[in-house]
Amino acid sequence: MILFIGLLAVIAVAGLRREDGKQRDYMSVAMTNSIKGIFLCFVFFSHIYGYREFSHPVFDAPYGFFRKMGQCIVVMFLFYSGYGVMESLKKKGESYVKGIPVQRFIKVLLQFDTAIILFWLYRTATGTYYDAKKILLTFLGWDGIGNSNWYIFCILWLYVFTYIAFRIFKNDYRKAILGVFLLSLLYMTIMCRLGREHWWYDTVLCYTWGMLFSLYRDKIESFLNESKGSWLFFVGVSIVGYLSTYFYRNSNQVIYQMWVFCFVLSIVIFTMRFVVDSKPLQWLGRNLFPLYILQRLPMLILQETTLWSGSAHVNNWLYVAVCFVITLVITVIYRETIARFIGKFTAFLSSDRQAAR
Repeated sequence: MILFIGLLAVIAVAGLRREDGKQRDYMSVAMTNSIKGIFLCFVFFSHIYGYREFSHPVFDAPYGFFRKMGQCIVVMFLFYSGYGVMESLKKKGESYVKGIPVQRFIKVLLQFDTAIILFWLYRTATGTYYDAKKILLTFLGWDGIGNSNWYIFCILWLYVFTYIAFRIFKNDYRKAILGVFLLSLLYMTIMCRLGREHWWYDTVLCYTWGMLFSLYRDKIESFLNESKGSWLFFVGVSIVGYLSTYFYRNSNQVIYQMWVFCFVLSIVIFTMRFVVDSKPLQWLGRNLFPLYILQRLPMLILQETTLWSGSAHVNNWLYVAVCFVITLVITVIYRETIARFIGKFTAFLSSDRQAAR
């Protein structure tokens, strides 16, 4: 596994550039896609450990690194999502809010459900059958049949919270974001009461932080990035905050949220001065959804397959490489067929709704 981590590090470092507002905005779609591409690879490596035994004391050591990162490998997805939604709201206003049910909720749910069908077909072909209740709950994101689901369930509810809050408070952005924040806290409480695993709810506030960053970006930048000295100071503060809360993060949710916040802050502050301008990573970030939701399918199918007659370690490396390549291939096919059709369908629904009004 360390070979793949090394390759990812080389790609990331090769794309490292000094941030230049005239050429590269660190919060632009391209630059944030690079960061999302890095963490998408982390998610892939973390997921694949659940399908094979990676036990080499040196070459498989990164598994311990991912376990220590925990849910921090997904927080930038939520942060950038909240930031992007808020940027769109500032530019498009009420028309964007009215489009959230179709262009955000329905579109993502349809893409998720069509991917679920692929998992269901594989399970059926291999002799596994599920009752109607489990299938229904899987399509709603509450259950799973080998697929990832908690993140999709979470982001769909965040879209609902955004729609409710901004329909009520409209252009009063501060109250609307507060509404999203309070609804997110309610979501966290309900998920905890229902006994869901902690990862179903312990990072949802990152979405709100992304919205707040969009709203107060200029003030935050002037405060954190006033000079090289202040930038270095706050980089140090965020790192110290992350490390000092790491060992106590599971004691209560307040400390856990501080830990996650320090991680997000460290990434944001770092990219204020240095960005990762990498075409391969940007491609991964642009195709985040299908790569995330489909990556478990080849892992599941090839789980028991022997790709090499030699050592188990070589078999594992081939397994990782083949799963990654297959994920890329099915992502492209999915994007150009199913996702494209869903995009046209939701665009039609949006135009039809506007015509009706």
